[in-house]
Amino acid sequence: MNRKLTVWEVTREYAGIAEAGGVKNVSCSLAENLVKNGIDVTVFMPFYGCTIIRRLSKIEKLTASLARVNCNGTEYKIAFSQAEINGVRIVFVMNMIFTEKKAVYVYTAEDERKDSSCICGHGHKDANIMNVLFQKAVIAYSQLSGERPDIVQCQDAHTALLPAFAKASPAHSALFAKTKFFITIHNAGPGYHQQFNSIEEAYAYTGLPFPLLQTGLLNGQVEPFLVGASFAKLFTVSPWYAEELSDPKNNDTAGLSAAFYEKKIKIQGITNGIDFTRYTPTDKTISLLPYEFDPAGGKLKGKTLCRNFFLKTARKGGFNIPGLECFGRVENKPHNVYFSYHGRIVHQKGLEILADAAEMLLERNPNCCFMIMGQGDRVLENTHIMLAEKYDGRYMYIRGYDRAFVRLCVASADFLVLPSFFEPCGLEDFIGQIFGTIPIAHATGGLKKILDGQTGFLYQPNEPEILAGKMLELAEKKRKTPEKLKQIACYAADYVFKTYSWKNIIQQHYLPMYYSQLEKQ
Repeated sequence: MNRKLTVWEVTREYAGIAEAGGVKNVSCSLAENLVKNGIDVTVFMPFYGCTIIRRLSKIEKLTASLARVNCNGTEYKIAFSQAEINGVRIVFVMNMIFTEKKAVYVYTAEDERKDSSCICGHGHKDANIMNVLFQKAVIAYSQLSGERPDIVQCQDAHTALLPAFAKASPAHSALFAKTKFFITIHNAGPGYHQQFNSIEEAYAYTGLPFPLLQTGLLNGQVEPFLVGASFAKLFTVSPWYAEELSDPKNNDTAGLSAAFYEKKIKIQGITNGIDFTRYTPTDKTISLLPYEFDPAGGKLKGKTLCRNFFLKTARKGGFNIPGLECFGRVENKPHNVYFSYHGRIVHQKGLEILADAAEMLLERNPNCCFMIMGQGDRVLENTHIMLAEKYDGRYMYIRGYDRAFVRLCVASADFLVLPSFFEPCGLEDFIGQIFGTIPIAHATGGLKKILDGQTGFLYQPNEPEILAGKMLELAEKKRKTPEKLKQIACYAADYVFKTYSWKNIIQQHYLPMYYSQLEKQ
């Protein structure tokens, strides 16, 4: 291909603009690094009430006429605007159904105060309408603008029907005759499928032909991933998760893995990269840490200073940040071994495993301490609050989210504990390794990218006794052979930088995948 490759990325979230989960990081890093490789990239996303615009430039309205999109018997008027960030063109899809939302996927506390049926943390009631309107709007934009991309990259189930909207309708198929579609599965666990409750509901919302919708039927519901697979190449965020998604005995996908297997849908795995420049601890203006250090270069003094600052601040009740609540405290003692966790406090992440294992360890080794940060399921949150009360001085739980303190919590620890029941790729292990914090992870999905004994430690099965035993073993190693653990921490930081930079991932995996599909024209 002699001309410049054009890629459209379609996503519900994007780092620095509208953030929710890990999809934001992939969407942003993929787009920005494709641009660095000379690719013409346009990102499509809704314009929410929570959209951050301060980093955007060249903001302008697009198209003189409004697009009119039908969904479930109602016609919606869609407007478009565009902006630029770090060389990436952003096209916003605009309608009140998006702009009234104060968070990307869920209701906020403010929403609940105004309407008790809009429970904080629960998904939007009109999520299916939002997803369908967004995807149909991208098709409408192509009709209005005359733009035809070479590649359309769809991020997760929210956008998995887009290939069907583009290819299945005679009104649109000519527009996208030469376009190749790709769908990234970020998480196929229950609650992430964006499925329709029945084929009748799916037809009412989408207008797609019944025979096509029948290809997506699973347990009476219509699955977007299965429908989109007829027109797009599916891949996921690590080779190990791809294997799990192809295993008909996988119980973590509510039957989707068995459907992929039965329908012979092939799923490729490409491990997500990490944008090191967003975290590098050698520059505190980037890392947001109070002190600089360089794990890859073997310089860890600043890491100790970060821990001292973190524990001192916590002890004095210095978390004077809206939305953060601190329970318990951790004393700063010379022989302590510090374990941390940051992430969603939910079952998938194995927080009940962590709680039980932590209590076992705290009873066996008086020098072990835990620093837990996150929010989610209230029952699990209360479990960690009770541990903070029971083991005051050795256990701290911080409920809420603040980017700087999240990073400080991870950077302050010796070990980062990741007991996920399933994990498509994993970003936290990367962040821990960059900050010189050694991950201890259940050997599942993308966490298997950890080189056991070299860049971190893996364990299985995912049982409290097994995890407690591994943490006890490593606490002893910290006491007896601290230099060996330091070598692992330093090697891991260097290894992640050299192996999993987005530059390498795009050049070695994404671009070959894109070009190989285009050559099949």
